[in-house]
Amino acid sequence: MSHSPACPATFLLTGLLVIGGAIAIRQALRDVPGGTWAPRLLGTFGASFLLAGVFPADPGAGFPAGAPEDRVTSLSAHGTVRMLSGTVGYLALCVAFFVLARHFAARRQRGWAPFARLIPVGVLAGSTASATTVAAFTTGAGLGLLGLSAVTARLTSPARQ
Repeated sequence: MSHSPACPATFLLTGLLVIGGAIAIRQALRDVPGGTWAPRLLGTFGASFLLAGVFPADPGAGFPAGAPEDRVTSLSAHGTVRMLSGTVGYLALCVAFFVLARHFAARRQRGWAPFARLIPVGVLAGSTASATTVAAFTTGAGLGLLGLSAVTARLTSPARQ
């Protein structure tokens, strides 16, 4: 099965954007709680996308589009690297949200603290349900990226200063 060049490029671009956002958050949170670990964890998440851009997923369970609906029974070496990097990346994202929730709570930003606590719940629920359907993983992963976009905009906006 051939692989669209757009898919790896999308993962590489997303990884670079996430790493850029981590750098911006590091600058925005310099010398405040969460300013060290949140950017490191987000950088790890970004690096997982870079690896996903280099190591393709094994086709199966309808992923990517047009792949057989059968479940993958064993992973190739490149599929294993992608799976492990994605697992580490999304766990790092979840931990980063909890670190940022503490930051928001310390700043008495009450709407943002619970938001940052709930996003990892959705990400982990989607990941757990991915054994049943690819759509569950896609929903959880998308929720994590949307939540990260919102938090990054909040932390790096000029109005915040």
